Amino acid sequence: AYYSGGLWVKEKDYREQPIVSFKHAHSVRIQGMRESQPFELVHSTIPDINNLAGPSVRIPEVRFEKEDHNLDQIADLMHLSLSFPIRESEGVTQVQGVFLFRYVLKNKVRVDMEAPVFVDYSGGVPGRQLTMDGRLTLKVANPLAVRPGVLGANMESLLPMNVRVSGPEVSFDSLIAKAAARNETTVLEPVRTSWDTAFQGCDPQCKFTLKLTVRIPNEKVLYVPTFIEVAKFSWIQFLSTAIFLALFVRPLMGFVFSQQVVQTIVVDDKPMEKIY
Repeated sequence: AYYSGGLWVKEKDYREQPIVSFKHAHSVRIQGMRESQPFELVHSTIPDINNLAGPSVRIPEVRFEKEDHNLDQIADLMHLSLSFPIRESEGVTQVQGVFLFRYVLKNKVRVDMEAPVFVDYSGGVPGRQLTMDGRLTLKVANPLAVRPGVLGANMESLLPMNVRVSGPEVSFDSLIAKAAARNETTVLEPVRTSWDTAFQGCDPQCKFTLKLTVRIPNEKVLYVPTFIEVAKFSWIQFLSTAIFLALFVRPLMGFVFSQQVVQTIVVDDKPMEKIY
């Protein structure tokens, strides 16, 4: 039972659909060319980031909706849209952004954490709309522990509301590094990405739109089983191996030796007495 592997299980997994909600927190930066000169537009729900951007801040129109296909009170799909008003002379070629969601697991492992979704796309030609459709996936560096407390409750937010921040602290690379350093985080695995090119004659209603569709499937959760769970599984393996040996191996060995299926030699271990 030991050498067959899996006698003492160190990690297991199960499936659960997480409860995901949008925290209405984001930070977006779009870049491009304006009359042969580079330009940048920034908007964030964090006032300090807007203050650092100064005249580059431009307020978008934000729309959000969610869908519950099976009516189980858990969102299966989320749509998020940001529309920035721009001039016809402003050609957007790159989009970077982070959107914060709340991610909750309640079954075997209890998790309540911040789930970041990063967007980073560069178009070869100026565009008017970026559409991304993907699945929100849980990523863990080490299996999650089963404990009475809630994992992620004390996690520091990537975009803190009541803490003063500096430019390097909230740069796109810094936010990605902070999220990657966590033991548990999320990523958006794109299924479809499209870049709609710019068109002429849109003034004065030109805009750049970022459309994000987040799908929330059943998640495979990797966790460390409790001692009771491991002991029960190990005992079942040990017992099943013992029953197999008792019912099949011992009668088989008895039949082989009694019927002399293989050549056998009887040796008397008692030493022979010398004959004088």
